[in-house]
Amino acid sequence: MVNDTQTDPGNTHPSPQRGAVSLGPLWFGIWGAPVAWLSLELVSYVLTTAICNADSRPTTQAHADMVWHYLLPVSLVAGIFALVAAGVAVDNWRKTRHEMSGSAHYLLEVGEGRTRFLAMFGVLTSGGFLIAFIFSAAMLFLIPLCE
Repeated sequence: MVNDTQTDPGNTHPSPQRGAVSLGPLWFGIWGAPVAWLSLELVSYVLTTAICNADSRPTTQAHADMVWHYLLPVSLVAGIFALVAAGVAVDNWRKTRHEMSGSAHYLLEVGEGRTRFLAMFGVLTSGGFLIAFIFSAAMLFLIPLCE
């Protein structure tokens, strides 16, 4: 991919490749995985609290099984959503990685690389929250439910 400012001397916009990725995919790449993780945590808390404290009797294995049957599909849906967001973030990065590079001071002055920065931020955010998601989902297998 060639920088547009090199091929078109009349193009003076500070970020000539801004159209390579629209704002929707950029924001989805940044916020998709965190929202999936947060949704998993909130739904897990609400379901576990509601099912495990359904009555005043001591918790039983039936309650734990019911929690398991609800939380596993929620975890799978949230995981797929987070993986899609990470895939979009990586795709955004691939589309914008050839934006102008140079010293940070020069790039700040001209505004070049904003799309590339947001794409890389999405990759890092999605990657970090995928790791958090793996640890959160692993708790289904490691911690006894309703205890």
